[in-house]
Amino acid sequence: MMSKYPTPKPLWKLYIGPMVMAAIVAGFPALAHGRYEYLLDLAQLCGIYVIIVCGLTLLMGYTGQVSLGHAGFYALGAYIPAVLIDSFHWPLFPAILTGIIGTAIISFFIGGSILRLKGNHLALATLAVGYIISQALSKFPITHGADGIPGLPEITCFGLLSRSELHIFGMALTQPTLKLYFIWLVVTACIIWAIQLCESPGGRSLRAIHGDESAAESLGINAFSLKVKVFAASCVLAAIAGVMYAFVHASGYLGPEEFGLMMNVQLVMMVVIGGMGSIWGSVAGGVIVTALMEIINLTGRAMHLADTSRVESLVFGIILGLILILSPSGLIPGLKRLTSRAMNLVIRQT
Repeated sequence: MMSKYPTPKPLWKLYIGPMVMAAIVAGFPALAHGRYEYLLDLAQLCGIYVIIVCGLTLLMGYTGQVSLGHAGFYALGAYIPAVLIDSFHWPLFPAILTGIIGTAIISFFIGGSILRLKGNHLALATLAVGYIISQALSKFPITHGADGIPGLPEITCFGLLSRSELHIFGMALTQPTLKLYFIWLVVTACIIWAIQLCESPGGRSLRAIHGDESAAESLGINAFSLKVKVFAASCVLAAIAGVMYAFVHASGYLGPEEFGLMMNVQLVMMVVIGGMGSIWGSVAGGVIVTALMEIINLTGRAMHLADTSRVESLVFGIILGLILILSPSGLIPGLKRLTSRAMNLVIRQT
């Protein structure tokens, strides 16, 4: 009797990617010594964005639901615990847990309200939600408005991340390196969870909804319920990224400038460039877009440009155009197809 679902991939195929990624991150600090140590901060930021884009890939690439408001949920994950700590003197970990759970509850109700919309209407609704959240957080007195919240505690992992230097096997690991490892450990856990979800029967139900929602419902799949759950799950990943930003990367200060309208555009750009149907595309998109933004900023400073936002828009517009023309499914799926064709060509010639 044939199985209802395709045979799942062997475990080694699921985990070889995270293992390779972990090895690359482990060796990265060796390339970032001396005057290039700012690369460690950039790599931390890349990891934070990868967490958000991983959730967006599940929502947009696997379920087919567009969201232009995830920067708002990224902000909630950072601001809810920050306000609880700053204004109500909560301990760090209960505040963080409350922030993540609170974001999950808020996103569940918002998803239940807007996910009956389709196409452009859904995109505009999510954009409005993200804008309202970011504006509210930047205006309320309890969040200190544009001044931000200073003096926040940092996650220390039982004192491990608070050390200025840690010696392991004769190697001296600085505090930025330890923070980098911690953030990318969280990234790895999120990616493994996302891969397991995509390879499960639930993941195949998501792809069925993306392909034809009416046909999926005729097969007994509760499309609306599944979309709301995936929306909430993607918002939880955004909240986790917010926690990493506020309490690991930002060194005790949280301001609203990180969570503006352009952040929504950048996040969607990461998804599209990396590949909407690929979890590994979220890694590639997050790293490439963050690195390119930093390169543009550094080049702008060297050329004494006061504002590089127009240059960023031009560069990413060109890149998006090339990606959509040459590989509409994104960078990683395109590379997979190219590699497969090259291998087939080699096999035929031999």
